[in-house]
This record gives sequence, structure tokens and C-alpha cells, in this order.
Amino acid sequence: MADALLIKMLVVILASVCGVGLVARMGLPAAVGYLLAGLVIGPHGLQLITASDETSFLAELGIIFLMFMVGLEFSLSAMIAARGDVFGAGSLQVGFTMLLVAGAAILLGAGFGPAVLLGGAVAMSSTAITLKQLGDQGDIGSQHGRLALGILLYQDLATLPFLVVLDASGPSGGPDPGAAVRQLGMAAIALGVAAFVCPPIFRTAIAWVARINSPDLFLLTVLLLALGTAFAGHLAGLAVPIGAFLVGMVVAESDFRHQVEDDIRPFRDVLLGLFFITVGMEVNPSIIAIAPFAVLAWMVACLLGKALVVAFVGMIMRWPTPVTARVALILAHGGEEGLLLLTLAMKIGVVDMGLGQTAIFALVSSMALGPILIQRNAQLAELIGGAAHRLKANAEEAAIRDQSQGIKDHVLLCGCGRVGRLVALVLEAANLSYIAVESDLIRFRRAKRSGHNVVFGDASRKRVLEAAGITRARTVAITFDRRHAIERILHYARRENPGVSTIVSAADDLEISSLVRAGAGTVFPENLAAGLALADQVLLVCGLSQDSAAKIVTKVRAELSPELGGRVGI
Repeated sequence: MADALLIKMLVVILASVCGVGLVARMGLPAAVGYLLAGLVIGPHGLQLITASDETSFLAELGIIFLMFMVGLEFSLSAMIAARGDVFGAGSLQVGFTMLLVAGAAILLGAGFGPAVLLGGAVAMSSTAITLKQLGDQGDIGSQHGRLALGILLYQDLATLPFLVVLDASGPSGGPDPGAAVRQLGMAAIALGVAAFVCPPIFRTAIAWVARINSPDLFLLTVLLLALGTAFAGHLAGLAVPIGAFLVGMVVAESDFRHQVEDDIRPFRDVLLGLFFITVGMEVNPSIIAIAPFAVLAWMVACLLGKALVVAFVGMIMRWPTPVTARVALILAHGGEEGLLLLTLAMKIGVVDMGLGQTAIFALVSSMALGPILIQRNAQLAELIGGAAHRLKANAEEAAIRDQSQGIKDHVLLCGCGRVGRLVALVLEAANLSYIAVESDLIRFRRAKRSGHNVVFGDASRKRVLEAAGITRARTVAITFDRRHAIERILHYARRENPGVSTIVSAADDLEISSLVRAGAGTVFPENLAAGLALADQVLLVCGLSQDSAAKIVTKVRAELSPELGGRVGI
């Protein structure tokens, strides 16, 4: 028995290494590699492994840690702060996707319950894939990145009712309405307890353990919280993944979130990989030959259908057209939570095995394409926008050109956010002419309401810079922190107006050398400026004269990054 189990685990690990290694070279997420490994070694592949109690148990642990990590990434405060994007856009995206997919499934003969679950599964996108790819591209802080993450946050919350309904399903495969209502009530109560009662208790417990300064004890405590709360929720009548999500949400509001995330991630990754392997073992690749049109229809729903729904939501929310197109492409793929819902639904008989496998195959395929769509979202959005986007861009450029007419020897301010608005205020106080260009609609409207001379447009585009009068400008000041956009602006500035002065605001001093190499005349690191200004005040409070404090700060300023030869403006 022990030898057989060891052999099974070796086969699983070897297949995982090969699968993840293969997809990593192709730039695809590890989840696709695990799914591929399960397909190859499973009953529909080489038949090396069959589903067993041991693998099912470990896969269920993976589900618990998945929902725990989802809870860690979930934040009530962030949800409330971005309630318009989360509740507005998120509910519209999930609702419309469910409505369209469920309606199509009912027309094709599916029951109401299975159709709704299929719609919910398709509505979910992969938080893990999206976060990683946007982070790699530096797009998390962009407008399209924030909007996409807001919708993903709502999707995390929307998974809970589906888990409740599945947990309330009886042996016949149909959900018991009474049980579902009771489960939803319990989930609502548990959510309230998790939001208002548990945080101080959990924070106190984790803080007490952290003071002991034992990494092993800290890790064991986190595991106990995750598994113990999941089990407690199960005893109270909740699905185990819901309990794991709730405790993750509570821990996310503590000061130890990042340490917990680092400690628990290896367990999550390994056990979740096993969950994906068990999902891959249930996928029958012959489904392509058996029902090619069904597979194609699900692929269209996961990719094109979701993109169109998000585009429609963007129109309702009045997002800028380019931003809407980019968000639609970012979210046009399936997700882990959709796979979880379909797997549980097939296990208890709510969804027919053939129908579920077809949908899972499409979700997996769309997840493989997800990173590519996210990586190329800007180019694809411009291509899809076509003539309409060009007409809109031309209109924006014409408006910028009209507003910049008659201005010369001005400051071209790229970005009018928290830093740019302060620069604009100082320029106005000095009676210096300027024009600010802002691409974020919210920041643009805020600056416009404040009375600043700001126009809407992307300053990294050559034609926008030309319309803003870069050939007549005396100075170009860049106040945002997007590396590729900054490099494009500096390139255009040097080419179109070689004599123009360029100043770049950097978040910290780590990027000074690279920005100078890109052509920045002066780099203004915000962390050094704030630190030296604070240090100057500390010296004054400590009794030094203003001249003495200024001399000391000036000396320190001169010693910072001397190799840049005065290129640092602080």
C-alpha cells in the first residue's frame, strides 16, 4: 500500500515537473501545466493514475488554501473605497455574463440550476493570472488595471453564493431551496462575524504568536487558523471553502498579511497544483471530436462573449473607449474559481459530466490564452478600436491643439495627478504658462474642477505631444511613474525639440540611472525629497539654526548619487 502510494506521488510530481516546465518556456501560467499533467496521466490519457481518496483529500486541501489566499487578497476597505467599480461594474459583468450563458444553456436543453452554475463559472476570471501579468507589466496602478482588479474583487465575493448553492444540493443533484436559503443566511451571519467580531481576536492571537519570534509556531498558527476556521464553518453548516475565505479575509485586515501570505503560499501552490491535476484527470480530450461545435461555443463564450459583456459594462459606466477595450481583453479568460465550481457541480451531479467537461476544456484553453491577451491588451485594443478609436484620438488631439494655440516657452506637464496638481499650482502662482496632459479620466476631471489648464490625452503618444506644443515648450515635466511611457516621451522630446529641458519625477532613487540614460535632464526622486525635507524640519526642531540645517542638508544632498553629476534634483 505504501509503495503504491509512493509510486503514485512520484508519477504525479514527475508529470507536474514536465507540464509546468513545458508551459513555463511558453510563457503560460503554471495552472495550465498542472492541468496538462493531469490530462496526460489520468484515465483519459496514459491511465497511470486514477482518482482516489488520497488525491481527493489533498485536492480538497488545495481548495481550502485557494479560498484562503483569495480571502487574503480580498479587502473590505478596498471594496468600499472602490465601491463604484466593484459593486457597479462587477455586478453588471457577473450578472450579464450569467444571464447570457444561462439563457443559451437553457435554450440548448440544460436545466435552470445547472445553467445558472455554468453562467457563474464562465463569469469568473483568473485573479492569479491577471495579478501576475499586470504586475510584470507594471500596469496594476493604471486605470485599466484598477478597473479590472475591481471587477475581479467582486467576482471573488460572487463565488460564495454559488458555493452555498452547491453545498445545499441534495443527492438528486438539484439544490434544495430551503437549504440554500439557510446556507445563505448562515454565510451572511458568518460574513458579519468575520468582518466585525473576529478581526480583533485574530489580530491579538497572531500578534501574541509573532512576539514569541518563532517562525515554526507562526506557520503552525496560520495553518490552524485556516483549517480550523474552515472546519468550524463546516460544523455551522457552511461549505468548507467559504470558511477558508472568511478567515483569509480577516487575516488580510491585519498587519501580518504579507508574512502570512509568504508562509502559506508554498502549501497553496503545491496543494492547488494537485487540485488542478485532479481537474485535468477529469478532462476528456476526445470531447473535441465528440462535440467540436460545443467546445467552440464555450470558447466563444469564455473569450469573445466575456469581452463583449465587459465592453458593454464599460459603456454603461462611461469609461473611456481605449480603457474599456483594454479591461475587456484583460478579463477575457476563465479562472480557477470557475474550475472549482464546475468540478464540485459535476461531483455531486448538478451538472452533466459531458457538459461539464466541455465547459472545463474551454475554461482551461482560455486560461492558456489569458496571459497573451493581457500582455498584448494595448496593441489588441488599438487594433479592435480601428477607425472609431482613431476618430476619437483625432478629436482629442484637435481639442489639445486648440487649447495650446498661442502658447510658447511653456511647461508641458505630463500627468496631473497628486504630484502634477501641485506643480500646476506653483506654476500658476509664478504666472508661468503651462499645459497639463492627463490620461486618467478621474484625475483629469479632478484637475479640471480645480481650475488647472489640463487636457485629456495620453502624453506618451507622439501626436498628443505635438498637439500640446512640444516643439515650442521650454520644459517637459513628467510626474507619473510608468517606465515605458516615460522613455517614449523623452525620446520624442529629444527628437522634436533638442533644446527642451526635461524633468522626471521618480517614485524612489532606484530608477535614477536608467532614467538619465533614457534622456532625462533632471530626475526628482520623491523619497529623497520627502526624506530630506523631513530631516531639515527635524534639525530645526532639535535647535539648529536655519542656515546650519540648510548646510547639512545641502552636504548630504551633494553626496547622494555623485556619479550622476548633478542630474538629481532634490
